[in-house]
Amino acid sequence: MTSNCTKHNKTIRYICYKCNELMCSLCMFDHYKQKLDHSTHCEHINQIKHSLNNMFLNNEILDDNINNNNNEDNSSTFINTQLKSIWESLKSTTSRYQSLSATENEVKQHFEQLHQYLIIEEHKLKKDIINDKDTIINQIDNNINHLKYLVNIINTNHKLNNNNTETKDNSQSKISDTTTDYSPTTIMKSITASSSLQSFISDNNQTLFNEHHDPFNYDELIKLHNNDSSSLLLDIIHKYNNQFNKTTEITDNYNFSYILSIKQLDFNQLNSIINQSVKLEKIKSSITTKSNNLLSSVSTKTSNDKASYIFTTHNKKGATLINTTNNNSVEQLELDYDFSSTYQSIVSIGEYIYVFGGENNTNKWMKFSIKSKSIEHIGDIEGIEGDYYISVCYDGQDHIYLVNGCYNNRIDRFNINTMRFERYYQLSDEYGEQVSTMIFKGSLYSIPYGQTNMIKFDLANKTITNHHQIYHEPYTACHDNNGNFFIYNYHNNQVIKYNVEAQQIINLNPIPTKKEGVYLMYHRESSTSSFLYLFSGVGNYKYSIEKDKWKSFLKDDKCLRAWCASTTITN
Repeated sequence: MTSNCTKHNKTIRYICYKCNELMCSLCMFDHYKQKLDHSTHCEHINQIKHSLNNMFLNNEILDDNINNNNNEDNSSTFINTQLKSIWESLKSTTSRYQSLSATENEVKQHFEQLHQYLIIEEHKLKKDIINDKDTIINQIDNNINHLKYLVNIINTNHKLNNNNTETKDNSQSKISDTTTDYSPTTIMKSITASSSLQSFISDNNQTLFNEHHDPFNYDELIKLHNNDSSSLLLDIIHKYNNQFNKTTEITDNYNFSYILSIKQLDFNQLNSIINQSVKLEKIKSSITTKSNNLLSSVSTKTSNDKASYIFTTHNKKGATLINTTNNNSVEQLELDYDFSSTYQSIVSIGEYIYVFGGENNTNKWMKFSIKSKSIEHIGDIEGIEGDYYISVCYDGQDHIYLVNGCYNNRIDRFNINTMRFERYYQLSDEYGEQVSTMIFKGSLYSIPYGQTNMIKFDLANKTITNHHQIYHEPYTACHDNNGNFFIYNYHNNQVIKYNVEAQQIINLNPIPTKKEGVYLMYHRESSTSSFLYLFSGVGNYKYSIEKDKWKSFLKDDKCLRAWCASTTITN
């Protein structure tokens, strides 16, 4: 690089930091005229050198220069400004990192408490069982020792008889007893596998009941008894009684058991409790650096003030948002989506609500945010067939499953992360439209419209069976995500609760007035109260499951909601 300006052949003495140009005095003059706003970004080499001369890296003058905003000689220099900005950023980001680490540790400690609580509860339940198992092992060990001694008496008697009839074979090899190598688990497996005492002894004749093992020292013992077999047998039986106490009955003194009752957890309720115990929010910090870089900050707070909403749509491209935690306050929303024939095509996940298809937009889907209270995305249904009356459910992880519709016979799914559809399983024509679908313990259960056979589909093996007959013709239905369907039969105005695991039907109080074009929706309000909502528009009802009682709801509603989607969502 030349030290002179190529245009004026004058020595270069200036730099403009904004456009990063080196200039002579004449270039600088022209630069000022053309770009007045760059004047504060230009410096002469003497000003730069003066500033640098006052900066010493090995003493406090550097910090003084950086922190002194009133220093006219240095505060405007580019290097000084950059040093100040970098140092502020380093201090700020370090503080942020330490704050993040502290917050991370708080989250860790919070869940460690939950883990520890569960471990303690598990150990409390298992303690008596473990003690009883140890007692049983001791009893088995004692009985095996009894049995070994008796088998050895039998083997000794055979030796005595053989000695009287044939010559003793001293060349026969003896196998050492390896009983200590057997664990109680191994012995119990052998007991279980044996059909009789004889087969158990035979299966273990090289170890527990090794006939070549001589615990009585037979050769010495027969000499002591002067080859009197009867005397020898009486002697070893006497010793058996002394060792094991002939008055002790060999019985099973531990014929007790336990009755274990396990109630399937309501994971929705558990998730709600955990979410209420800890909340992590990302907020913007009010602190900024001189270079106007926003610093993000993370804070935690414990909160029980989550708002619970009912999102119920109508046939005028809109929805009603009902805040159930604020005296059922109502907010009307105008949304650019037609919700006709979507009553079973809706699902809520976190802050989002998803709706698929519809009578007037069969190839569309939409994503609504409760935070912004607006539609965040409307997309095309691609890769699978669009439809209306699609029955949908969420697997709790990455996928929403789409079952049948008005025309299609299928099980497809939608990935909420990639927002892509995929074909999953082809159903036969016999199933038709479904009114409610739920995933429970690895299987997808689906209620058909007007039919009595429920579909049960194993998601892992992709096998399908007709579940237990429900003996009701479903008109609409909903579920609690915990194994229970709530089914409405229009013909007899009956509402039932059906548990897929117990295959049990419970009749609920009928709807006060017979309704056509209704939608049933389940909502858990708290750990002790859950409700069914029935939306039709002209006449809406709320049913307390615990009190088995219906009452009017949203009385002044003027919207037509028949066959339109509704769901609950928490924020």
